[in-house]
Amino acid sequence: MKRSRSKIAASVFALLCMILAAVGAVDRAIPNDISAFSYNEMSVPSYASVDAEGGSSGTVNVFGLPFKKVKVSLYKDVKLIPGGEAFGVKLHTRGVMVVGTGSCGRAGAEREPAKEAGIAINDMIVNVDGRDVNTLGELTGIIAASGGRELPVIYERAGKKYETVLKAEADENGIYKAGLWVKDTVAGIGTVTFTETEGGFTGGLGHGICENETGELLPFYSGELYPAHITGVKIGKPGEPGELRGYFGPKASGSVISNTEAGVFGITDDPAKKEPVGIALKDDVSEGPASIYCTVNGEGVKEYTAEIARIISYESETKNFIIRITDIRLLSETGGIVQGMSGSPVMQNGKLIGAVTHVLINDPAKGYGIFIENMLDEAEKCR
Repeated sequence: MKRSRSKIAASVFALLCMILAAVGAVDRAIPNDISAFSYNEMSVPSYASVDAEGGSSGTVNVFGLPFKKVKVSLYKDVKLIPGGEAFGVKLHTRGVMVVGTGSCGRAGAEREPAKEAGIAINDMIVNVDGRDVNTLGELTGIIAASGGRELPVIYERAGKKYETVLKAEADENGIYKAGLWVKDTVAGIGTVTFTETEGGFTGGLGHGICENETGELLPFYSGELYPAHITGVKIGKPGEPGELRGYFGPKASGSVISNTEAGVFGITDDPAKKEPVGIALKDDVSEGPASIYCTVNGEGVKEYTAEIARIISYESETKNFIIRITDIRLLSETGGIVQGMSGSPVMQNGKLIGAVTHVLINDPAKGYGIFIENMLDEAEKCR
C-alpha cells in the first residue's frame, strides 16, 4: 500500500514538473514586450492571441485562456530615408567643462584657486556669482571682474550639483584668474541613420554624446549639424579601435534638438534625395544576412554586406544585437567597424532595422546595434 502511494506521489510530482516546464516554455516563447504595426500582426505563437486593453498593455491568451500581461508597442508603418552620410555634430555645453586646473598669480605667490575650491577635471561649472555660464568668455569675464573677492560657484559632477567658493588670484598684469582650463563646445563625426520624408527630422549615432569620465549624457543648450568630409581612416585592430578622419563643412546644415541614450536628433536643412524604405520592428529582426550603409572615403555612401550574428536583448535600450561585417571591401579599408561609423543604418530584407552603435574592442569586425524602434521611441519624446 505504501509502495503504491509512493508511486502515485512520484507520478503526480513528475506530472507537475512537466506542467511547470511546459508553462515555463510558453512563457519564454511569448515576450514581455511586443511590438507591431497592429494587433493583428503581433508575433506570438499560433496557440496564443493578444487582447488589446488600450494604451500600452494587453493580455496574452493561450488556448483561449488568459496567460499573462504584456507591454504592447504599436507603431505607424512609416517610411524613412536611410542615411549613411557622415555628419558632424557640434554641441555647445550647458555650463563649461573643466579640462584642466593649475596654478596662477604673481611669481613666487602662485595659488591653485580652482583646486582649493574643490573643482576637478570633467566638472561642469554652470553658475558663477549668481550668473549662469555657458561659454569661456562668460566665465573669464566674471572672474576677471571679481577683484579677488570670493565668488559662489555651482558645478555638476556625475549628475549631482555642488556649491563652493572660488577666490581668484591676480597675475603680474593685475588680471584675475582661477587656474582653470575649460571648454564650451564638443564636436565629433558620426553617421546619419535616417531622415523623415517631410520636415527634415533626422537621427544619427545610435547612442548619445557623453562625458568621458562619467559616461553621463552631455548637457547642452544648443547644437549644430554639419556635413562632414572624410579624408582618411585609421584602421581598427584588436584592442585598438580605428576611426574615420575628416573635417566639417564651413556652414551648418541643421540644428541639434536632443542628445539621448539612443542617438542624436535634429533638423537638417539639406536632406538626402533618396527613396524612403519601410522599417522592421524588433520582433521581425532575425539572425542572418544584412547590410549597412556608411561613408568611409570621398566616394560617398556605399552599401556593405554584414550579418546579424546574434540578437542579445529585446529589452535593452541600446545594445540589442551583434552585427558582423562580412564585406571584404570594408574590412580591407577600415578593419571593420570604426569610430565615426556609429549610426550607420542596418538593413535586412529591404527594411531599416536599426543602426551600428559601438565596435567590439577585441574584434573590430563586430559591433553592437540598436533596433530602429528604440531610436524612434526617443525621437518621439523630443519633438
